[in-house]
Amino acid sequence: MGHELCARVLSPGEWQGRTVVGLPWALDAGGTLRTVGYSSTFPGGFGERVVLQEAALVPVPEHVPAPVAALTEPLAVGFGNVARAAPPPGSGAVVIGAGPIGLGATAALVERGVAPVVVSEPSPRRRALAERFGAHVTVDPGAGDPFDVWSEASEPGQALTVLECSGKAGMFNTVLHRAPRSTKVLLIGACMTEDVFRPVVGIYKDITVTMCMAYPPEEFARTLGRIADGTVDAAALITGEVGLGGVGAALDTLRTPDDHVKVLVRPDVHGIGVHPPR
Repeated sequence: MGHELCARVLSPGEWQGRTVVGLPWALDAGGTLRTVGYSSTFPGGFGERVVLQEAALVPVPEHVPAPVAALTEPLAVGFGNVARAAPPPGSGAVVIGAGPIGLGATAALVERGVAPVVVSEPSPRRRALAERFGAHVTVDPGAGDPFDVWSEASEPGQALTVLECSGKAGMFNTVLHRAPRSTKVLLIGACMTEDVFRPVVGIYKDITVTMCMAYPPEEFARTLGRIADGTVDAAALITGEVGLGGVGAALDTLRTPDDHVKVLVRPDVHGIGVHPPR
């Protein structure tokens, strides 16, 4: 873990001393692309030092605080995969999950002129953030079905893209059963367990599914640019801070994310508890 990071470069050369963010991808000695933080060869930002590829680095503007710049990566996953899918203006979208990735996707969809954008999220705090990021309608899935809400808000026959950003086991199967015919589905949230779905449902409905990992790399720098010019309020996502000794507490807190959106890990924070952001 720790692939969402902002760091100061220690290696000698033109980057030395600069504050950077970077695409969390690196080539190992055999030429295999690895994800920083998910590889024992390239551990992530929960340690004091991390290896990043020079080609993946993007300098952080001086006026952008490092803790805010660290939000570039998760927001870029949302922006980048929307750019990759390129839903046209006039089409609509349902976003499942309003964590940082889902919020980035929401802002990207609105930026492209996609409407309506319906965001499904159980946390009131995250639903409020989705509205700040431009969602036209938000829904608590415990109180209403996002696809019913979509049907009420959309025009007859309007094209739909569903962005599954929760990574929750069983959600893909639910999407297949509830989405209308010819829907495009982007699986962006990473379900880390085995999952079960019924393929024939998607086949009968001509649903197109894209499992999303890589996205246009230029979207990473563009996302930092949006943060820098204030188009995206990345600071609003930071709801808590921990030191390196509090990573376990942060992960436990986010298992039931009613109170938090993004807990920042800062080496200069002491103790093991979660603290309010500075």
